[in-house]
Amino acid sequence: MRRHCRIFILVLTLLSLHGQSFAQKQTGAVFANGDKVCFVGNSITNNGQFYNFVNLYYATRYPDRKVTFINCGISGDVTQGILNRMESDILVHKPNWCVLMIGMNDVSRSLYSKARANEAGIEEKKQQALDLYNRNLEIIVKKLLEGGRKLILQKPSIYDQTGTQATENMFGVNDALKKCADFGQQLADKYNLVTVDYWTILTNINKTVQQKDSAATIIGPDRVHPGPEGHLVMAYEFLRSTGAEKYVSKIVIARDEQKSNKESLNCQIKDISVKKGEIQFSVKENSLPFPVDASAGKALDLVNFTSDFNQQILKIENVSPGSYQLLIDGSQIGSFSSGQLKEGINLAVFKDTPQYHQALKIMALLAEYRKNQSMYRNIVTIQIHHLPDSLKDADRSAQQVFLEKRLEEKFKTSPQLTYYTNQFKSYLANKSKQQQIMQAMPEIIEKVFAANQPVVHRFRLVSTP
Repeated sequence: MRRHCRIFILVLTLLSLHGQSFAQKQTGAVFANGDKVCFVGNSITNNGQFYNFVNLYYATRYPDRKVTFINCGISGDVTQGILNRMESDILVHKPNWCVLMIGMNDVSRSLYSKARANEAGIEEKKQQALDLYNRNLEIIVKKLLEGGRKLILQKPSIYDQTGTQATENMFGVNDALKKCADFGQQLADKYNLVTVDYWTILTNINKTVQQKDSAATIIGPDRVHPGPEGHLVMAYEFLRSTGAEKYVSKIVIARDEQKSNKESLNCQIKDISVKKGEIQFSVKENSLPFPVDASAGKALDLVNFTSDFNQQILKIENVSPGSYQLLIDGSQIGSFSSGQLKEGINLAVFKDTPQYHQALKIMALLAEYRKNQSMYRNIVTIQIHHLPDSLKDADRSAQQVFLEKRLEEKFKTSPQLTYYTNQFKSYLANKSKQQQIMQAMPEIIEKVFAANQPVVHRFRLVSTP
């Protein structure tokens, strides 16, 4: 009897431990009210656009969840750089979530140039770079998980080694990044982490678009940095991998108010009025549609973003045959047949609705937030990568002399001279404004959560000849 009890207790213990080990693998939107999320990585993270789209999704879909997204990306960074700045630049923000993507620079892309193909020991150097990446990545993962922090591990985005762009093709870099991605998956399995696989989706899309045009790419002309459409694809994959929800709302107008609310989703319907040739009702939706930035619009042809994550459905069950003009708060939205209304129309694709206009205000505020993040991250990057400790608190003139000398000595013949010239100019212009920039960011977030709150809208469907 005692033996059976001991076995029973052991089984319960194992089941409990098993449940704990998979605690991060959850369904539904991953971030909750009050979460602080540090996005950690290199220039692709520093760019901030893919998770600015994710931020926009959360701000429009969950107005009741105040989630703070923090840019912790540094251009040119590698795993060792993340370890070096772990305390001062990442954990200093006291995040309870971290989202990590690194690898593009760790593979040492120059090792794959044609000029070095016959260099003695080149294959060993490539492997050494990957071995160092693997060692450092696990140290980073363990550090980020300390103290109960949660972690999402993103597999690296791709290097375009299949397109016919003018930029030199360092063939083999994307294969090395696949090895980084595979090792990341091993760590995810070991530490029970959610993963986001950018490598696979971007590789597959690139293959598809290049079947029609060999110079086409989901990545930019430099083969490394995705453009806006690539960042929206990445945001799509992030949302897909972390259980984001499909519906903005589902407004169903049935035979009465009670049945309408029972069949609807994420909204409250009131004051239904049905007269000959006219239907009216009021709706308070709990979410806003996702407004797609025009610069990223091409991504909608590459992934199912609208059908998977931007469904704001209006469905009228008992509508009489004919055509109807839809007005929301007196604004004309469009004309629809009774068949379309019975099947359901997706309001999220209509840019003249009051809800879409409200969402555009959120998008503009988050664009301003991203701009301030970019200025701040530039300051951090220059201080970490380019200024010695003795000059980090020096006056502007001393810093300017040093940075001008650094441009001349290190980047004069570099193809990145213009980039670094602009980075240094930005630093010198904004360093004195650092405190104002840092103060502006939380103020913008407060504006977002003042502007994204649900409001009641009056819908009117009028029969047309």
